[in-house]
Amino acid sequence: MSTPQQRVHDATRSLLALLEHGESLSPEAIALRCELAEATAEAGHLDDAYYQVEELLRDARREHGPDHPAVARARAAVEAVREIGFRAQAADGTGDAPADGTGAERADADDPAAGGR
Repeated sequence: MSTPQQRVHDATRSLLALLEHGESLSPEAIALRCELAEATAEAGHLDDAYYQVEELLRDARREHGPDHPAVARARAAVEAVREIGFRAQAADGTGDAPADGTGAERADADDPAAGGR
């Protein structure tokens, strides 16, 4: 089993290879961005991970619409990062995780496809 840091490295390299071919919002790129955000959270960089999943969910909805499997994967990443944040908060007792776990709900509010603005 690889470490979170190794997962971040591997996902970043794979994502960069896709980006070189202009595939930033393909389902494969979205899956890699999910992996990157989850691994980033597990590596202890929660603020970065929350930002990643917020942007990821917004991008996935804009590109594929609310019912696409890539959007479902992005939502699962939001939940995974939220859960990692809650576990970290409970483990260290600092209360550093946002109360709602992530700002992804704000992404919903700004997304017309999700009933927002």
